[in-house]
Amino acid sequence: MYDLVIKNGLVVTAEHEYVADVAVQGERIAAIGLDLPGRRELDADGLYVLPGAIDGHVHMRTDRREFIYDDTFETGSTAAAFGGVTTMVDQAQVEPGTSLRDGLAARMAEAEGRSLIDYGFHVNPREPDFDQLSDFAAIAEGGCPSFKFFMVYDGFRVPDGYIFAAMQEVARLGGLAIVHAENEEIIAEILRQNVVAGRLGGAWNATARPPEMEGEAVHRTLALAKVAGARTLIFHVTAADAVRELGAARGRGQDALGEACLTYLVHGPEALEDPVSGTAFDFSPPLRDAGHRDALWAALADGTIDIVSTDHGPRRRLRHPDGSLTTPPGTSGIEVRLALVHTLGVLTGRLSRSRWVDVCCTRPADVFGLSGKGRLQPGHDADIVLFDPARRLALSADTLHSAIDYSTYDGLEAVGFPVTTIARGEILVHDGELLAEPGRGRFAARRYGPMRLPAAS
Repeated sequence: MYDLVIKNGLVVTAEHEYVADVAVQGERIAAIGLDLPGRRELDADGLYVLPGAIDGHVHMRTDRREFIYDDTFETGSTAAAFGGVTTMVDQAQVEPGTSLRDGLAARMAEAEGRSLIDYGFHVNPREPDFDQLSDFAAIAEGGCPSFKFFMVYDGFRVPDGYIFAAMQEVARLGGLAIVHAENEEIIAEILRQNVVAGRLGGAWNATARPPEMEGEAVHRTLALAKVAGARTLIFHVTAADAVRELGAARGRGQDALGEACLTYLVHGPEALEDPVSGTAFDFSPPLRDAGHRDALWAALADGTIDIVSTDHGPRRRLRHPDGSLTTPPGTSGIEVRLALVHTLGVLTGRLSRSRWVDVCCTRPADVFGLSGKGRLQPGHDADIVLFDPARRLALSADTLHSAIDYSTYDGLEAVGFPVTTIARGEILVHDGELLAEPGRGRFAARRYGPMRLPAAS
């Protein structure tokens, strides 16, 4: 008798789908087959049985002067569990003047004992301190082998020379370099011209970040990575120009990986026009038109883009002295990613069910070095989602669980939504009820082996 058996569901993996039972013993998947006996059984007839989803790009609350996100590890991980996410990778955005190891230790202490789901960290150096490259080895050995670099934003941006030297060290360690790729100098110059001409606001800020320059920055990043020999992930690809650069690098045999964020798959520049919620979308890279969104979906289908993440970092609305409301830049999404990629990808024919599972669950485990997760197979963590393809949910702050007063996807309807989330054999959410307490999540140490390339669907 197994501890738990999920009966009669349609098991959907990154490669196949079939009707089977999934048996859990302790924290691991023990068997997949037919007529498996369990001390507790869940009937999944009419449901999809998926591996737990993995969101590799999130921002839980960081207490600092700027960019203070409002989902804590408790609230953000709870929202994640309701959305079928069983593992997330947050970021240690180390303050300038602080050692990378100390910054990471502080971030880990903020998460410990607070998250409902398992979690890891990318480490984000925010100053070109070449001496700190010597910290990379200990950080990677401690289970955080991915390092993120910004090409934009004062207080975050580091120059190409530093990125190149850091990539060399990442390559030596067999880790992952992650880059927010944009051209800071051109952005600054176009913004200057806009200010001189009186062209202000989110729509004009977006014009300072043309897709051609995103393509240039991705090309430059991947050229640095090729010379350095580093496996490299481009965060939030938004433009067809960047997709082409990823495809060209892949054609050269380069370990070049791409991420699409949910916001860029769903929204276009018209979202900036709303006087209250539109300010939330005044970020970089900007929202792009339907042609670029179509290019992202096509790249997800053919494997040029590997994963879908959220860049989840929402902030509550601000009330001004005149009574008006605005929404600071940032997006939610950790709870709705699996459902919206199903709604807008699978149900529209853009993605197969297996590719949907791959980009949300399995491929992120590969990209972020989460061995033992992202797959339904014996010996892996029993991170399992029961997904009802017929369940409909109108998305709003009232129907979701983040600690904010709006949703990035207000007014949309998800068709298909998780009904049960199981993490390491424990039922976290079932039929809309939270059954576990934040604090049970563990730090997930990550390691990299050979990287597989996804099969196109």
